[in-house]
Amino acid sequence: MQTGPAARTGPFFFGDLVMTVFEDLETFHGVHGRPATGGARCQGCPDTAMAGYTLLELVAILIIVGILAAVLAPRFIGTSGFTGQTTADKLLAAARYAETLAQNQGVTTSLAVGANSFSVTQNGVAVANPTLQSASFVVPLPAGVTITPQTTVNFVRPGIPSAAPTFTVAGAGFTARIYVTTTGYVYECASQGPCPP
Repeated sequence: MQTGPAARTGPFFFGDLVMTVFEDLETFHGVHGRPATGGARCQGCPDTAMAGYTLLELVAILIIVGILAAVLAPRFIGTSGFTGQTTADKLLAAARYAETLAQNQGVTTSLAVGANSFSVTQNGVAVANPTLQSASFVVPLPAGVTITPQTTVNFVRPGIPSAAPTFTVAGAGFTARIYVTTTGYVYECASQGPCPP
């Protein structure tokens, strides 16, 4: 009975063909792979195991890199711009929410901007936060971020505001302006064009 890759048929023929190709690569290119079939080691393979890092060494390296990233990253990546933009987005959402409540509920709703926070109120009481139903809609300002002017805008039933201020949200290296129009349209000036003078 004839043996060898040429005589084999069925599901094992393709695997034998692939092994033959890899053995030829070892012969012509000096590529050392796994031991040959039958448990014999390939010719020219080193007797010792290949050198590498242990799991303990890799974990130690990852810990050191993590500590360095935590200490040095804040020095190169400032977060003040992100904090300022987040505050501007929250102020924009608060103004639009106050307008929506005035339109839907028929109750005068106010956007009150103070020195340390801003809030949405009805009859002097902060309304429920739509994202956190258990909390009142009072947003404290992060450290280093200010909003001017500090004023209160009252929205009446059709959504018309009592004033049309341009709020400036400022932080370290960041400035955004939120404009309230006389018709009740509220937008961020940078995203919709320049604010009116």
